[in-house]
Amino acid sequence: MRGGGGYVADDVLWALFQVRQSAVVALANFPLLPAIVRGRALRGARVRVGPKALVYGGQMVQGRGTLRLGAGAFVNHGCYFDTLADIEIGDGVFLADHVRVLTSTHEVGARTRRAGRLIGAPVTIGTGTWVGSGAVIMPGVRIGAGCIVGAGSLVTKDCDPDGIYVGSPARRVRDVNR
Repeated sequence: MRGGGGYVADDVLWALFQVRQSAVVALANFPLLPAIVRGRALRGARVRVGPKALVYGGQMVQGRGTLRLGAGAFVNHGCYFDTLADIEIGDGVFLADHVRVLTSTHEVGARTRRAGRLIGAPVTIGTGTWVGSGAVIMPGVRIGAGCIVGAGSLVTKDCDPDGIYVGSPARRVRDVNR
C-alpha cells in the first residue's frame, strides 16, 4: 500500500504477503484437518479464533486485515473472507456454506477505467447471528446481534438486531421471535 491509498499492481511486499497467505490457507484446508483445529491453522493468514469455534474446509481468506471469529462460531464449507479491512464475527455466529464476506470495493474511476482505487471498510457480524447459504455481506456492513440473514441474500446496509433479513438487496421482513 502506498501513500495511504489502495493496493497497486507493482507492490512487491503485497505480492509476497499474498503468496504466503495463500499457502497457509491451502494447508489449513487439508481435508483431514479437524474443524476444531483449522481455525488455529489459519493464524498465519491473520485469522484469530475464539474457543470452540469450528471452521470447515474450502475457506478462502485474502487480504491484510484480520478475521476474528468469536467463541463457538461455526464456519461451514466454502466461505470466502475478503480481508482488505477487518472482519469481526461474534460469539455463536453460524455461517452456512459459501457465505461471502467482502470488505473491499473500488472508487469509481475515470471513463477509461471505472474500477478505480481499491478501498476497504470493516464488517461486523453480531453475536448469535445466522447467515444462510450463499449470502453476500458487502463492505462496511454491521449486522446486529441475533439476526437471521436468508440464503442467497445480498446485505448492502446495516441490519438492526433480532431481525430476519432476506432478498437482494436484503431487507428486514420481520422480527425474530424471542
